[in-house]
Amino acid sequence: NTEAANAAFLVQIGSALVYVTMVYVWFFFRKNRYAPWLKFVSITIDLTLLHMSALIMTWNTSGAVEYLFGVVPVVLVMWNLLSALRNSVVACLYSTLLTGLLSTMVLYWMVGGGDAEAAHAVFAVEKADFGAGVIGVVDEATRIFFIVLTASVSAAVAWTSRRLIIQAARDSLESAKLEQQKERLSKYLSKDLAELVLADPSLFNLGGSRRFATILFSDIRNFTPLAESIEPEEVVQILNEYFTEMVDTVFSYGGTLDKFLGDGLMAVFGVPFDIPFHERRTVLVALEMIQRVEAFNARQGMEKRGLSPLSIGVGIATGPVVAGNIGSPERMEYTCIGDTVNFAARLEALNKSLGTSIVISEATRDALGDFVPLKALPPLKVKGKSGEPKLFTVDVSQVTPAMI
Repeated sequence: NTEAANAAFLVQIGSALVYVTMVYVWFFFRKNRYAPWLKFVSITIDLTLLHMSALIMTWNTSGAVEYLFGVVPVVLVMWNLLSALRNSVVACLYSTLLTGLLSTMVLYWMVGGGDAEAAHAVFAVEKADFGAGVIGVVDEATRIFFIVLTASVSAAVAWTSRRLIIQAARDSLESAKLEQQKERLSKYLSKDLAELVLADPSLFNLGGSRRFATILFSDIRNFTPLAESIEPEEVVQILNEYFTEMVDTVFSYGGTLDKFLGDGLMAVFGVPFDIPFHERRTVLVALEMIQRVEAFNARQGMEKRGLSPLSIGVGIATGPVVAGNIGSPERMEYTCIGDTVNFAARLEALNKSLGTSIVISEATRDALGDFVPLKALPPLKVKGKSGEPKLFTVDVSQVTPAMI
């Protein structure tokens, strides 16, 4: 290169670096900001600087013809192929058109005598010769065509990659929504049941269906005096650990957590899907709840702290219920309603007056058979039920660990 060409090349490279620095600073102070117009400015500046090499090479001994036989055409091919990384079809097409326009202008300038040293040979029909300064016009037109062709390929690649990225983004959003729904469902369904519900989106619609299920209500006995004797933060801590144990028990037997009721809870078995022996599962849950409460008291050191140990009462009833999403489209709750639900709640409340831990309905007893030792309770009037329904209690003292 001549000194004049080297100086011009330094200006060319320096201009590119200055522009890149300006863009970097611009984004540094405008983080996470998208400027759709900037890519077109960048394409224009980049391609213009590249094609200016033809003018600079005029100052070299070989003249502008060096531009055609040097690395610039290869750089243009690489540049336009890499433009696909912008994932913008419009930007790739703009780069394609601008490349074709600027390359054609450079060739026209050479053929028209813009380069005095090569002018005597620009119209020669013989093979292009770098050493002789001969330009093959047809060859150069073909070169421009293939450069533009590669740029067009980049547009196709950008279109494909953009489509895939958008699809991936949609899939990611769907996956995030699914995880949110799964997390929400896992609050009252076991993991397996939550996945089954998510597999059938219609289950999220308002309305309900008639099901045959077993309902369990549990409640902590005399919790109010305990709550009044300790700090509120400790009450919350005890309840959270207690409910963690109880919910884990419900889920381990395939039950559904319907709701928390102060210091009690409601669980459903046989909803939203049929499960075998849901009456037995419910009774086993009640028995394990009692065992876990005893272990909880020992772990918390309730007696050592001068606190009354926790004890629970459980009511269980089997029968028809209406299960489904109840509420509004903006806020709904999956729950069960019906006489069986009310009956189970009444049975739980009877434990206090009867001095029992588990009270079950006759329908539940009939399904259990001799699965666990039971005792018949004296006839009682139950609010909301006509007559005096037959009630039973599980003889906890006769239950062995092998039964649970």
